[in-house]
Amino acid sequence: MFGIDLPEFLLILFVAVVVIGPKDLPRALYMVGKFIRKIKSYTSDIQKTLDQIMQEGELEDIVREANKPGGEDLQQKIERQIAAEQKEKPEPEVKNSGTGA
Repeated sequence: MFGIDLPEFLLILFVAVVVIGPKDLPRALYMVGKFIRKIKSYTSDIQKTLDQIMQEGELEDIVREANKPGGEDLQQKIERQIAAEQKEKPEPEVKNSGTGA
């Protein structure tokens, strides 16, 4: 936990009890926990925003590459890939149950 060993933690706890006082220590620890939760929430939001910006940038690169003049026609490439995948898949067999319904 933050690279703090047991003796260091006990020293910090002792100083906190002396400075803050045993009566106000629970309230102070609650406030510290609340502050840490807010910081984690903010950093999580920042990380999500950065991830979204990176994804948008990657999509812009793909669109730019696709719209580049003289570039490979992506529509034809997609159609060729779909046709190749359909040739590889065997057609499902339809069993005739003999009931002429």
